[in-house]
Amino acid sequence: MRRAITLFITLTVIAALLTLVGVSFSYLEKAKKDSAVSSSIIQGNIFYADISRTLDKLLKGSNAQSVLSMLYLAPQAIQEKEGSFFVSIGCEPLSNGIDINWFGLKNDKKNQKKYDLVVRVFDDVTSEYRLEDDSKLLEYIIEDIEGVNESTRLKQKKGILSLKQFNNILNRYFVETGDSKVFNVPWGQYFAFVGKESNIDSKYLSSYLIALLFDLDLSFVQEEWMEGENLANFLKENSANMELYDNKIFSNTLLKRLSCTIAYAYNSNIYRFSFNYLDERVEYFEFYSKQ
Repeated sequence: MRRAITLFITLTVIAALLTLVGVSFSYLEKAKKDSAVSSSIIQGNIFYADISRTLDKLLKGSNAQSVLSMLYLAPQAIQEKEGSFFVSIGCEPLSNGIDINWFGLKNDKKNQKKYDLVVRVFDDVTSEYRLEDDSKLLEYIIEDIEGVNESTRLKQKKGILSLKQFNNILNRYFVETGDSKVFNVPWGQYFAFVGKESNIDSKYLSSYLIALLFDLDLSFVQEEWMEGENLANFLKENSANMELYDNKIFSNTLLKRLSCTIAYAYNSNIYRFSFNYLDERVEYFEFYSKQ
């Protein structure tokens, strides 16, 4: 009997020890995973520092336009022939649309043309896609531009500075109105999200915006327009209505405002991060989990 009790106690202790060991291993595995994530973030920060410095140096050089054209065309990758090292960088222009923040220029006499332009495009787009309450959407847009959005407890920075932030406005509009047509609009093809002071990078306008602004057929523009071309020349060659064209707004000079996404390999996984380059400033770093 005593042997049976002793055996039972021994088995109970062993079971408890095994359970403890199992828990310990689970904690060790979690710690290992956490360590791997931390290491990948550190590696990402190293790439971020190196790439942003290199990008800044390249965009200050005489071949800056060629560098931008190459980055906009397709992601550029560096990979070892025999090894695990892999990094790719792809960038998109940020000022290639009508900046939504120009709604904040209503009382700015010097920038009245910008305000009139954003109103014109917003009205045309919301009408084309038949939004049910464009005035409500505009109300939410103005609130974010002025930094007085009452739907958030935190005081936000003035301005709509990313498509992600704008999408939050669209979601708020949908919740309030139930108008799902707002998600049918390709907003990123028409609008940019940089700031009131921005001009338009005319060399990289979307076909949608060119067709809308200058009374051209969309399918024609999609076939004939090549990003990187001189917009004014393209419009003249195709007898476009240039009433809204203003070379003080549609800049043909090099605008160094871009959003870049970097992918890299680490411990057999792929990670990504992104940042914006705005006139020699690098900001809005965002790290993503493994892909």
